[in-house]
Amino acid sequence: METVKKPFFRSVKMTGTLILFALLSVLNSYADDTATLQAKLTAGNVTLTAGATYNVTGLTVTHALDMNGATINMTASSGAAIRLSAAGASVINGTVKGTWDYTAAGNVNGVIGMRILADNCIITNVHVTQFASYGILVGAFNKPAVTKCTIDKTGYIGFYFDAETIVTSGGIFDNNIVDRSMLPPSTVQQLAVGIRGSTNNPAITTSGWDISNNTIKMPVNPTSWAAECIEVRYCNNGTMHKNTLVGGSIGISIVRSSGTLAAANKFSNSQLESLEFADCTGCRSKGNIITSSSGVGILIDGANGSNGIECMNDVISGCAQECIHSYTSSQNIKITGCTLTTTTKAVNLQGTNIVTISNTTFKGTSGATLAIMLDSCPGNLTLSGGSIANFTKCAIAISNTKAGLVTNNVQMSGVVLTSTPSGVASYTQNGASIGNNIVVQ
Repeated sequence: METVKKPFFRSVKMTGTLILFALLSVLNSYADDTATLQAKLTAGNVTLTAGATYNVTGLTVTHALDMNGATINMTASSGAAIRLSAAGASVINGTVKGTWDYTAAGNVNGVIGMRILADNCIITNVHVTQFASYGILVGAFNKPAVTKCTIDKTGYIGFYFDAETIVTSGGIFDNNIVDRSMLPPSTVQQLAVGIRGSTNNPAITTSGWDISNNTIKMPVNPTSWAAECIEVRYCNNGTMHKNTLVGGSIGISIVRSSGTLAAANKFSNSQLESLEFADCTGCRSKGNIITSSSGVGILIDGANGSNGIECMNDVISGCAQECIHSYTSSQNIKITGCTLTTTTKAVNLQGTNIVTISNTTFKGTSGATLAIMLDSCPGNLTLSGGSIANFTKCAIAISNTKAGLVTNNVQMSGVVLTSTPSGVASYTQNGASIGNNIVVQ
């Protein structure tokens, strides 16, 4: 491994004006280091001078670059500061810095901090900051690993993996900080972290991602609904574990994915919902803690609805709307061992079919009305075990206004009911009806 020492300029005694000396010093501080560094990087592994500063117009890494605490300033107005373009290339231990002013609008076509353009590339312990477009951008390559990095002050997206053309696998995004919270909410048009097999092609997926122990910060109440903390799309059998999500339109949005687990994450100050499953199959939420949302805690939805979503041991409170809202055409939903504290409704089942709720604690506060709402549902709700306390109207409300729809097969058993007037209340309109298998024990 070759160590690159930063050139320095020897002080020279001058009898002329000090202005000339100051000018030369400024010029020297902006000397371009691209050619020197690139020659070393092309030849093999490189370790930079500890703590030095380098000015470049873009570098390509095909081996291993240990920045050794150095800073690389990107001076060009286009392209990427560092490109990892060979399988197994790595960059560690330093700062990659652009010139973008984070109070200005971002630019999707602006300068990029780092790009991964090959399989099995690694970026570790790098601070990527002040880039108008992406902090780190990854193409259709397998098993990228980004760990222990700080990505902040990015104008478009912090970290973005988007394959679009081929099926990919693997991927690690762990122990990072992605912070866009300092940006004005009106200028943030996209997410902090995005991982997509594809945008709209179900045949192109990515799988097996580990997204854990990250802290993601976004502005509170951004103008754009696309300003999420994390979105994964066509991303199967992945794990999102022990992340902290603050602000943004949505904390974690899981879209058109199967077998993905969101576990032990902490959410606060979400705008629309903290956790979303949209058009998903067989995904799970487990042990997540949601403490504040201007909308919903967990939203189960999608153009076609989600199927087979499980919520286990989640603790949800501080939501302006429902703790859990399952939307039209979703089905086979399980809610187990959760603690749901609400000032309105705890669970809203809207056009949802086949729901099992067991051993869940429902807590009403500040005049909360009901624990569970069935809104124009076929029914098929089983509620067992757990407790329901302090709701002003009832435990279960059935509202059916869909012509010809019969809500039936609603059963509640073994639930401890406290300070809640009645078990079930119902309302129908437009020729809708309630079946005769409504059982409350």
